[in-house]
Amino acid sequence: MSLIGKRINYDNNLGIVLYEGPVTNSKVIWLGIQWDDPSRGKHNGEYKGVKYFTPTVENSGSFVKKDSPLLMVGQSFQEALIKKYIIKEEKDKNAEPIVWGKVVETVGFEKIDKKQSNLNELIEVGLDLQNIEKAFAENESKGKIKNICPSIEELNLSENLFTHWDDVFDILDELEHLNVLFLNKNKIDPTSLNNIIRNKNAKFESIKTLSLNKSIEEWKTVCNLEPYFINLENISLGFNNLSSLSPSLQLNQFSTLQSINFEYNKFDSWKVIEDTLGKLPSLETLKIDYNKIKSIQYSPGTFKKLDTLNLNNNLIDNWETILELDKFPSLQKLRLSRNPIGDKVEPASNFRIFVIGQISKLTQFNGSSISKSDRFDCERYYINYAYQEKQKLNWTDEEFALKHPKFKELQNYHDIILTKKEDKEQTLETMLITIPISCPQRTKKVAKKKLPPDTTILTLKGIIQRLFKIPVLSQHLHLVENNIDGDINKDFITPINSIESIPIQATESNNDVRNYFLKNEKLKSLNEKIFSILDANKVNNISNITEINDDIKTISHYNISEKDIIIVTV
Repeated sequence: MSLIGKRINYDNNLGIVLYEGPVTNSKVIWLGIQWDDPSRGKHNGEYKGVKYFTPTVENSGSFVKKDSPLLMVGQSFQEALIKKYIIKEEKDKNAEPIVWGKVVETVGFEKIDKKQSNLNELIEVGLDLQNIEKAFAENESKGKIKNICPSIEELNLSENLFTHWDDVFDILDELEHLNVLFLNKNKIDPTSLNNIIRNKNAKFESIKTLSLNKSIEEWKTVCNLEPYFINLENISLGFNNLSSLSPSLQLNQFSTLQSINFEYNKFDSWKVIEDTLGKLPSLETLKIDYNKIKSIQYSPGTFKKLDTLNLNNNLIDNWETILELDKFPSLQKLRLSRNPIGDKVEPASNFRIFVIGQISKLTQFNGSSISKSDRFDCERYYINYAYQEKQKLNWTDEEFALKHPKFKELQNYHDIILTKKEDKEQTLETMLITIPISCPQRTKKVAKKKLPPDTTILTLKGIIQRLFKIPVLSQHLHLVENNIDGDINKDFITPINSIESIPIQATESNNDVRNYFLKNEKLKSLNEKIFSILDANKVNNISNITEINDDIKTISHYNISEKDIIIVTV
């Protein structure tokens, strides 16, 4: 039987036979193969000046002997199922467990017939790389698959030898409970969809998830598959070199689709994606990692339900895209790692702050949840940063509104009044204050920084970030006031670490304050370090301990002086 046009497996390398016969004067029968992995090839089907076949991909061809023991041709689904789940399992008692119904049992039954009878309880079946090319062998009849394994809900048919969609559909016809189908790394002829003769009502209504990574060459194939998968909710189309989505979808096509994965393709235009997918009524998740998208512009009325957008490893380099993302009506989860825009922000931790500050509905960024407290801090940080930028660059109100369109909305929401810095000729306002700063979790040393009184807490946190390598959002600042006159403030004192949130009343004895902190076992180690630093810096009379939590206010607002010390915890 000729193998030309057949797909083969040679030592776990898949390819298609384009030539069968002698090479030069050899009596051996050779097969000319175009390999799925072009790097496996050696030439373009030519040997000693004679052209035997022409691969469609440059230098992806080579010859193998037809009688090689490493060569394997296709088999039926049922043959592969029996070999893996009965014959192989019988030989290998230590094989991986398989799933029977809702429980996992060890493989290796004492009798073959017992194992065959239990095939009908299989829920998850993995038949990837099993050389399957069709549903039935010549001696097998339709309905047999349904009889022996009717309960399959998840099926992996990746890296097999299918050439026609009809052969795949013949298998699916037998599995009425199938919910998840993997067909990754299959090279099925897309034109075979044009020649399918089937009952128009034969649709695979139970299938909700379809994975076609590294399996198709053009979007048209996906469109032609849609009529057979009318209830599809999730589709994965990664590694397919897609750069366009033509033709456009027809009315009601993929109306149930909730998630699309386009990772590792070649999209460089958001408009291409928006024009085809923007009107899908159920789309909630879009993964476009590892493409070449440079910018995004939102069109009203599109992506109404899009909740999750993954854009890692693209070429986004502009803040206008961030502002456009804020216009998506339902966007809550965003990934933007390893885009050029992230390299434009110093320090790098500010990138997260600025994105959260400008996209109001986000609840998760780069896989990390955004708490209400995070959003509060980020938005106030952003307000102050934007205002300082306006002053520094002398923007007009119109220029500022174009650069920071979210500013006014956030300023009003947080009810913040910002004023210009006073003239630097006013010496009283520009006198530097030496501020002692300590981070017991990083070092025993106390840093001293000279700062003007109008330095904001946000700016102070930036200095602390450089000093102790602690991201701004991870910092907890506490002002420990030292009363050099020895008078103890009898007001409530806020404990140093936020884990202990119950205020205490100071007593006449400073040691009582110390003992209160040290008796808390959860905080004992940290507070011992804190009091060691306080003692070393002669902060002997603690009059008050105040948590500093308003980034917009200045050090003069908190009355920070040289006799006090700022304790930083993480």
